[in-house]
Amino acid sequence: MGPAYATRSFQLLKEEVTRTRVTLVCDAEDVRSVIGGGEDPGYVHSYARNRVETASGELAGVTFQTDPVDHLGTLLSLALVDSEWAAPGTEVSVVWGRHPGPGTPADADLGFPRVRATVQPAPYDDHARRRYRRNA
Repeated sequence: MGPAYATRSFQLLKEEVTRTRVTLVCDAEDVRSVIGGGEDPGYVHSYARNRVETASGELAGVTFQTDPVDHLGTLLSLALVDSEWAAPGTEVSVVWGRHPGPGTPADADLGFPRVRATVQPAPYDDHARRRYRRNA
């Protein structure tokens, strides 16, 4: 097995990818309400794997990192979502809470609050997305 075999294997795997990396722009009002208790929540930094859902409550993906962006006045989350929900402008919600893990169904409604979010490309910044690595 040589490099050509490995290259072909990676090409086949790439064709099977079902999730896409996106940026979720959280609704500022929901962030204040859900995370800040009605106030500005201050600095929120999280590596929590929060569930990302469609409007009908279906699992669409998972967040990987959430941080504030001052000039936007809200939080951005880096996430992986199913490709059918990855189009910029798609409305989703982030379930803000930690799933208890094994023994609890993955789709169990545990009463966690939801933060509305809009799907945008990743990286979020146009310069980083188009120009920063243009010669890589």
